[in-house]
Amino acid sequence: IIKKGRVRVYRTTPDGKQLTLDIHEKGTILGDMSLLGQDRLPEAYAEAIDDGVICTITPDELRKLIERYPLIGINIIRHLSGRLQAAERELEAMAYQRVDQRLARKLIDLASRFGVESPRGTIIGARLTQQELAEMVGTTRETLAHTLAAFRRDGLLDTESHRVVIRDAERLAEVAEREG
Repeated sequence: IIKKGRVRVYRTTPDGKQLTLDIHEKGTILGDMSLLGQDRLPEAYAEAIDDGVICTITPDELRKLIERYPLIGINIIRHLSGRLQAAERELEAMAYQRVDQRLARKLIDLASRFGVESPRGTIIGARLTQQELAEMVGTTRETLAHTLAAFRRDGLLDTESHRVVIRDAERLAEVAEREG
């Protein structure tokens, strides 16, 4: 359980490339969920992005805790159900949305989770490379770079030192919701 800080979860492909699955923050449950019927992700790794505090619990300890306090089990089910719904939305977006829509949606999501307001706009506090961001929206780094450049030209955002500054969140949301 992440108590403080942020953790990047990624997979490694057979040729050694890393695929960023998501960035998680405090309150997220990560790891072996076999006790709850969830299979381990093959080749999945977690990396701290900044200083943090992680609490661990063995499957046996978790089982005993749930037996003693069933509300803990219900809350874990709620948490995992929310993650499943988010994964289903991601799959649908990959199938039916263009890259600019997926990127706009992901930037809005990251801003809501990690955003810091500034006079220039909302700074996404998570430092991400273009490759990591491309992986998160299911595209290539090159396509992501072109899409970010178009967003900059349109005045939607700026980028600096692996950080995105959203200058016009309302118009970015319109891109995310645009039909066809």
